[in-house]
Amino acid sequence: KEVTAMADFFELVNRGEDRRIRKTKKALRQSLFKLLEEKPISQITVTELATAADVNRSTFYIYYNDVYDMMDKIQEEIYSILVRILVFFQGDFSNLSEFTLYCTKFLEFCRDNYELCRFVMKNDGNNQLADRLKLAIRNVVPDSAKTYDTEDPRYYLTTFALSGMIAVALNWMNDGMKIPPADMAKFMASTYTLGSKFQRESEY
Repeated sequence: KEVTAMADFFELVNRGEDRRIRKTKKALRQSLFKLLEEKPISQITVTELATAADVNRSTFYIYYNDVYDMMDKIQEEIYSILVRILVFFQGDFSNLSEFTLYCTKFLEFCRDNYELCRFVMKNDGNNQLADRLKLAIRNVVPDSAKTYDTEDPRYYLTTFALSGMIAVALNWMNDGMKIPPADMAKFMASTYTLGSKFQRESEY
């Protein structure tokens, strides 16, 4: 089911390509994801990747310059879809119920594209996609840095929330997603809202 969901995701991105090309790229992606669970990208060779995917090295070079180039192209494909889901959501983020709905959609996407999202959000020094997504989301959600001055701890609330959102989603997936997305989303949105109600001693 997880592999199918990931395949469907890339089918959406690359539906204009020839079916044989999509099949080859799919095999390479799945092999890369599997190898990344075992070692960092710096230790993965084109030969090893091509062998794992049952693809000729010469075929690999038709589509990618090297493993890093392949990683970059995969991230661009992922980013193009995730941005549509996470950034162009129409809602009032100052409203708890609508922010909860946003978090629910985010977690449902993580659930339905488990393997893909784990790849995106895991703490890999060569994977800059999570940081790009946080930056894109920051342009949508209320930015605490625009509301509070730099001497107020709440100035960092949005940074705290976005980092936490990624980390919580990753741990939730690693733990088997036992809690329904709607319940997790309510917790995440409520925690963010409670953080905005924090008061410094000088405000009491």
